[in-house]
Amino acid sequence: MKKALAVLIMLLLLVGCNKKAEEKKQKHSGVWLSYSEVNTMLDGDFKAQLQSLIKNCQDLEINNLYIHVRAFGDSLYKSSVFPQNEQAVKYDFDVLEYVITACHQNNIAVHAWINPYRISTATQNIEEINPDSPAYLWLHDQDTENDKNVCFSNGIYLNPAESEVQQLIISGVREIVANYDVDGIHFDDYFYPTQSETFDKASYEAYLNENPSPLDLASWRRLNVDLLLSGTYNAIKYLKRDVVFSISPAASVENNFQSLYADVRLWVDNGFVDVIIPQLYFGFDYPDDSFKFEKLLKTWQDISDVNPDVKLYIGLAFYKSKPTLSADIPEWQQNGDIIKRQVELLDGSDKVSGYVYFSYSSLTSSEAEFKSQRDSLTEYLKKRD
Repeated sequence: MKKALAVLIMLLLLVGCNKKAEEKKQKHSGVWLSYSEVNTMLDGDFKAQLQSLIKNCQDLEINNLYIHVRAFGDSLYKSSVFPQNEQAVKYDFDVLEYVITACHQNNIAVHAWINPYRISTATQNIEEINPDSPAYLWLHDQDTENDKNVCFSNGIYLNPAESEVQQLIISGVREIVANYDVDGIHFDDYFYPTQSETFDKASYEAYLNENPSPLDLASWRRLNVDLLLSGTYNAIKYLKRDVVFSISPAASVENNFQSLYADVRLWVDNGFVDVIIPQLYFGFDYPDDSFKFEKLLKTWQDISDVNPDVKLYIGLAFYKSKPTLSADIPEWQQNGDIIKRQVELLDGSDKVSGYVYFSYSSLTSSEAEFKSQRDSLTEYLKKRD
């Protein structure tokens, strides 16, 4: 009897150990592949470079790829809503489908990364953008009423205030989810590009005329973003409930709220997203105490505590391995293990479910500064496992 009991206890211990190991392996680790990096791959042998990317991800235990599929009102794939990326057009295969298939074969999830409003940051001249762009078409049709769907501020943007714009963006998301086996839809922190009152003046004046008890400008702008996000979430879940909707806001909760009109607390509280990935692109010794990594982390952990259904991942700044800003230079130049220490800290937090590195080219760079951060991270990952 005692022998049988001992065997049973041993089996239970083994099951517990295996469960812990399984939970450890399920830690979310991702990397952002930006539009410029995608375009570089498209300029060369895309398939070969994708295989290299997959190998690099496996070496660093990265199991999620956040690939930029729409950065400037275009699409990496053939779309009925947006014009296709000019460099992807030349391929005789569907680039996004190829990425998804290859990554899934290697146990890497694929998240379609979208900038919802941005059309161009290089020009304010509408004649210089793709004539198939919805922004171009709105400004060149006979309907002057829809001209307010497009706004200008050191670039060209879709107007967050207009329902036609919101439906266009949601239609683009719906198209991806319906036609591709993506694991997630991802928005980054580009919402309102300016605080200027002139940006969406026509839309706000129309709103004021229609509402006897209107919101102030800032609250109204936040509501516009909230409507897009809740609509996007519902559209995704209507088609495929297991597709994850994530957003990566900027590090400062206050700056998000005041400057970008992004009410991140509301998004988490109301479950407008499945995952929030704040961009904590700062070191442990940043000169401004409010932006020190651990202080920012504590703030976001407190926010995520409100709704256990929304997971918290942390965006990490691998690109700062070679710093260019004076506030970053001393710490990052003197310490080749900052990313490693941040990952170690996050691994030890039961409130953080994962992390995502920005960006792929920095993560794999052969330059000494990047290699130093990568080597220390790799060494930690091997010891952790």
